[in-house]
Amino acid sequence: MIGLRGLAGRRLFPAGFSRGVGGGSGRSLATVPRDLWPGASDRGETLLNDGGRLAAALKARPKDFAALLMHRFDWLRDLRAIGGDQGRREARRLVLLWLDAHGGGRGEMWRADIAGARLHSWLCSFEFFAGSAGDLFRARIGESMAMHARLLARGVEAAPEGVPRLAALTGALAAATAFGQPPGVVLRRIERALEEQFFADGFHRSRNPAAHLSALRRLIEIQGLLRAAGIETPERLAETIRDAGPPLTFFRHGDKRLACFHGGHESEGVLVDLALARVDRHARPPTRSIEAGFDRLHAGRTLVLVDSGLPTAKGFDRGGHSSPLAMEFSDGPQRIVVNCGAPADASAPWNELARATAAHSTLTVNDVHAVEIDEGGGVRAGGLNVEARRSEAEGGFWLDLSHDGYSAPFGLIHRRRLYLTRRGGDLRGEDLLEGNAGWPFSLRFHLHPDVEPKLEAGAVQLTLPGRQQWRFSAAGGKLALGPSIYLGDGQRRDTQAILVEGRTGAEGAAVKWAFRAEGRGG
Repeated sequence: MIGLRGLAGRRLFPAGFSRGVGGGSGRSLATVPRDLWPGASDRGETLLNDGGRLAAALKARPKDFAALLMHRFDWLRDLRAIGGDQGRREARRLVLLWLDAHGGGRGEMWRADIAGARLHSWLCSFEFFAGSAGDLFRARIGESMAMHARLLARGVEAAPEGVPRLAALTGALAAATAFGQPPGVVLRRIERALEEQFFADGFHRSRNPAAHLSALRRLIEIQGLLRAAGIETPERLAETIRDAGPPLTFFRHGDKRLACFHGGHESEGVLVDLALARVDRHARPPTRSIEAGFDRLHAGRTLVLVDSGLPTAKGFDRGGHSSPLAMEFSDGPQRIVVNCGAPADASAPWNELARATAAHSTLTVNDVHAVEIDEGGGVRAGGLNVEARRSEAEGGFWLDLSHDGYSAPFGLIHRRRLYLTRRGGDLRGEDLLEGNAGWPFSLRFHLHPDVEPKLEAGAVQLTLPGRQQWRFSAAGGKLALGPSIYLGDGQRRDTQAILVEGRTGAEGAAVKWAFRAEGRGG
């Protein structure tokens, strides 16, 4: 296996290759990769009628991450989904506009991961927008693709760690297979990335469900590129793709979308289905990941997902969240308790606010983060300790958790105990603070916007769509409802949170609580 230092000085492709593509200026593509993911015609129509906003965004230098994402050209598949010449002409116009504005190879839009994703998008849609184009257009796009390939040959390591590195490598492999070059060095670097990015049990090291989906999609694209070129999939790649399937099912709620942990958002259920269909549509979710640090309790219609591990490791914690012992839970297809999530485009200021401990369904002390977070960056866990034990009894499932993130500032240990009955419909918990007296605490359960809460008779009545009823009760603090937001489904939605607030005494604090479905046993 080639080490990072040794690889950094080697070319991914021979010098001087791919001086042109198609038309009269060079040779044709050796293989044309197929886009494995469908576009959406409604989004394509929106792009056609957006009043020139996309064109303006592509001409300008990106001011934030959301604008930068547009330079990946993922939206080409949406124009392709429209069918006919209108989408094709618009795609060609936008590609030319981009080449005029940024074709010189400078700027943030030429970062290796953005360039790699863009090159892969161009190649996957090449026949759509360039197949019927004249020689001049094909010469220009061919020269730019060659420039992309040369940049990736030099700069894959410059891409941020994690999914961005996989995007850069996908582009590098797409260039090699499309231009008929030996992909051996690229494949060795991909194998190294698999070791770096995935735990042995298949979970991605970002601890972000949406990032896990994105990483798996990149691996499936890499596999597709190899198959199109008639190259056998390396065993390690095939194993990683297979092993990443069950963790993806682990994070799915009953609505078929993903839980919101560590910068993740729900993602499109159809993309989750398509990814699983290419791995193992019958993959069974594990009950826990000791390495990634998550636990799953499932009985009847009730599903509980818990962050039971250490914060995300350095290198994978860009935008990481401060959320030890945070939980989400759902009743069939309806989410009830959620974390606030994160905007899908990582846009500020909501992305930074969503990283706070208070934006998660867990306990905070004195409104301080349990894990220190860096603005716009990672998390600083220091010597944080997190413990998790699970057990089963005749009546249900137990999960015992603790973390010491509040030990240094306040002299407190947070312990959380969860119990789910075997029939579901009955989730009980106890949150304890052990240590010094006099500190205010807030226990929060953020509610999904579709849940209607009502505080009455010392409890919270929860009405779900379809009029299903749940009831929350608690002892050990003052019960209230407070404002919250939800970012997990791609937009900012106002919602509410259940609050249980108090102050530690001589023996710390103890809050006992329960969510119970009414009118049924599970």
